[in-house]
Amino acid sequence: MLAIAKRWLAECLTLKNEPDTFPQLLLLLEFAHDAADRIYHSIVSAYEGEPTLKPILRPYDTVGSTRWVDFDTIKPVWATRTDKSHVSHVVADTGSWEQKLGQVLEELDEVTAYVKNQGLNFTIPYTLNGGERQYFPDFLARVGKDLTLVIEVSGEARKDKAAKVAAARTLWVTAVNNHGGFGRWAFVEVTDPWDAKSVIKAAVAEATIPSKATA
Repeated sequence: MLAIAKRWLAECLTLKNEPDTFPQLLLLLEFAHDAADRIYHSIVSAYEGEPTLKPILRPYDTVGSTRWVDFDTIKPVWATRTDKSHVSHVVADTGSWEQKLGQVLEELDEVTAYVKNQGLNFTIPYTLNGGERQYFPDFLARVGKDLTLVIEVSGEARKDKAAKVAAARTLWVTAVNNHGGFGRWAFVEVTDPWDAKSVIKAAVAEATIPSKATA
């Protein structure tokens, strides 16, 4: 681990506004936690050995369902138009992004069901600056019978957004796929809803590529 940390310092650390910034700033607790998270995520994503990362399931309510979603909201909404969504409306946090993504998911033949993660309480744990937090992805979409996409509609680049995405892609999805009891999962980040169709199609194609067999 020491060798890996030294290599990260040598190859991955960028100092901006020198000489006002210097490597010793990583001794500050916030920066130290951030560096440790980045190194850990890189190790997990690069590991190609036997699956070891497994999820810790809730003792109660292990499996969620859209069956029980029922709530009131004062946020803007977009009425779903097909039977692909078991929830009647997509709740929007922006003026058009969630609405556009809902439309794309309804139009994609690959998608058999989808839901906006509002009232569903589907969360992914992650850490930021050493503290534990909960990440609420924007959408869940079912592709075929056994592939579920966790979809995040990303706006401006923020530190907390990067931590959420890294945790979902390299830790949570890996763990739930290693479990093997909930089908296959993949994470998709959409930075432009008007380009979502091609991004989701590419993610589906990548997720359905057969893994290499070993003897």
